[in-house]
Amino acid sequence: LKALICTSSMELGIDIGHIDVVLQFNSPREVGRLIQRVGRSGHREGLVSRGYVIADSFDDIVESWVIVKRAGEGEIEETRLHKMSLDVVANQICAMALEYGGIEIEKCYEIISRSEPFKELSFEEFVSICDFLAKGNVVRIEGRFIRPTRKTRTYFYENISMIPDEKRYRVVDVTTGKVIGYLDETFVSSFDGSVFAMKGELWRIVSIGEDVRVEPVSGEGAIPTWVGDEIPVPFEVAQEVGRIRGWIADMINAGFEEEEIIDSLKGVFKTNEEACRKVISVIREQISKGFKVPTDNWITVEEEKGKVVVNCCFGHRVNETLARIIALLLNARREGEISVDVDPYRITFSPAKADEVLSVIENLREDGVEYLVERALVDSKIMQIKIVQCARRFGYLSKSADTTKINLRRLVAKLKDTPIYKEALREILFERMDVERTREVIRRIRRGDIKIAVYRSLSPISMERREQITDMITPQKPTKEIIDVFRRRIEEEYCYLICLNCGCRIRIKVGGIERTECVKCGSKMVACLNARRNPDDVDKSELFRIANLVMCYGKRAVYALNTYGVGADTASKILAKPFRDEYEFFKELLEAEKRFIRTKRFWD
Repeated sequence: LKALICTSSMELGIDIGHIDVVLQFNSPREVGRLIQRVGRSGHREGLVSRGYVIADSFDDIVESWVIVKRAGEGEIEETRLHKMSLDVVANQICAMALEYGGIEIEKCYEIISRSEPFKELSFEEFVSICDFLAKGNVVRIEGRFIRPTRKTRTYFYENISMIPDEKRYRVVDVTTGKVIGYLDETFVSSFDGSVFAMKGELWRIVSIGEDVRVEPVSGEGAIPTWVGDEIPVPFEVAQEVGRIRGWIADMINAGFEEEEIIDSLKGVFKTNEEACRKVISVIREQISKGFKVPTDNWITVEEEKGKVVVNCCFGHRVNETLARIIALLLNARREGEISVDVDPYRITFSPAKADEVLSVIENLREDGVEYLVERALVDSKIMQIKIVQCARRFGYLSKSADTTKINLRRLVAKLKDTPIYKEALREILFERMDVERTREVIRRIRRGDIKIAVYRSLSPISMERREQITDMITPQKPTKEIIDVFRRRIEEEYCYLICLNCGCRIRIKVGGIERTECVKCGSKMVACLNARRNPDDVDKSELFRIANLVMCYGKRAVYALNTYGVGADTASKILAKPFRDEYEFFKELLEAEKRFIRTKRFWD
């Protein structure tokens, strides 16, 4: 192969074969990931691993400088291990009950608690997990023994792996009837809006059932989340990015020429001139417009058109922790929900005011961080998703449970103070948050080690992220093209033409019908049925109604009667309307189909 392309969640394996060079597109976000990927090249004795990071945005360039430098110095992120995973405890309780046919509670606890991740597990907490499993009939408690039930084996084999086993939904375009892609259950169950991006186009959800049925739209939409999007930039990397920003700003303020700054940067980092010029130009513009450069010890709070951007170089986990706390406290002061967007160097609140955000930040206390984070997570989508995953791993929900039909908010409230809730909270705090470093940041703010500047407009550095994402969506198909595709789809449908005079019946594509009279006897009383229906099951009175529509409206009636979800009643209402042209007619048919798809679950 000349080249092999991998996504960020499809890592190059150790058995990939001989590779000359690795090209990492945009920042790898972590030192360990860069080393793992580049290390696949020259992976044999006597060869050198070679790789290039190709980045073109302000944040990615500086972040990549830091990561490459840290990789060369051997500063790899500390490996973080899950400890006290209660769903794993539940899984192993069931495994031992099956293995032994029954095991003493004390013996089971002794085996589990002598393993490193569960050294801190108390006997009382262990017993509470056993009791919870027994309430769900996942195991049975008989005196001092844990015994399997009929449900134990089913639960265990459904949960051999702790990796969440998510359902995938087909995404079907209602205009063409074609599958355009797949969405994970997490995105479908947690999606707040109705418009999202897929295959470079925007789609509005019409209905969610066995499939997600969508229609093409224009405007702005969400990007479906996936594992590759969740690689967090560590606190240490983000802080060093801040220090480099400050160093460049100091050189600019001291009057250094651009060539001198480039030489300094190239002396420290393995980079090229173009990357240096890009970074210098953004920081120079930031300074020239009167903005402080956000660094490891400077935060800027900037407001424009009801949106507040907090520039802070603390990495994903700390910024997410701060964002949820600040949003919680802002919501407590006013009515209405505040949307939050987080990256390693910015937190965006909308709608919000800079003075409100500043007041909240200045009044934060380090001792209340964990309590506030839990309060902020209770009603969040991430908590609902985690609760479902943990409920499955505890056997509380089956793998086949359809989360789109579950009131997830009620489920979270119902499971409060159970091992499922505790495990869900633990996982979120471990994977997405950093309580300890957030406390450290709050301490530094209160001591004055981190200073804050407020502005009434957005700075160039704030705008950088916006520029990064503007090209992610390609132009939308024109509405006329959508209607043309919809019409062609109907013309590919097969239907029956049934003469009510002589009984002649033919099966034909809609697009192949040139006349609606009977081909055998010439009668105009010809009914049209979509081939999905069996003509023998259709009442004769309905056939006469359909034939009357075909006789009155000709080919238009054929199109209407072959539109998904459009029967004789709906067809007669549509056909009776005055349409200016064919475009308006087919647009009405498409709307009728979408209405049916949206409401069909309420029928019958």
